[in-house]
Amino acid sequence: MNWLRRFMYGRYGTDQLSMFLFALFIIIFVLENFFRNTVVAPMLMVVSYLVILLYFFRCLSRNIYRRQAENQKFLRMWNPVKNYFKYLKMKFQERNGVKKLYRCPKCHQIIRVPRGRGKIAITCPKCRFEFIKKT
Repeated sequence: MNWLRRFMYGRYGTDQLSMFLFALFIIIFVLENFFRNTVVAPMLMVVSYLVILLYFFRCLSRNIYRRQAENQKFLRMWNPVKNYFKYLKMKFQERNGVKKLYRCPKCHQIIRVPRGRGKIAITCPKCRFEFIKKT
């Protein structure tokens, strides 16, 4: 086990982009098995190999600064997508619940307020902006 520690010393390792690439590889690999005897299978195989090679390149890279910059770019693109689906999940869960969701007009923070209270003044916990909404 010591040889692995010595080998990985000074290398970048995994981050969110690497984990996304690995999940993408798994998805493409499963799709490749579904389309085994079709024209699409060789193309999916090539794409899956490219994705896993990129994954290992990033994990074993010694250029830590560049890999961190790549991860930051990925997170700037990925976080709005992730937050949108998180918002949809919260909205679906609260559809028939006792809470209602609003977005702060100033900072766009999601705020949960009780249903059935009429018009109330809602104060954003993040930016302290106050607005009036009907619940």
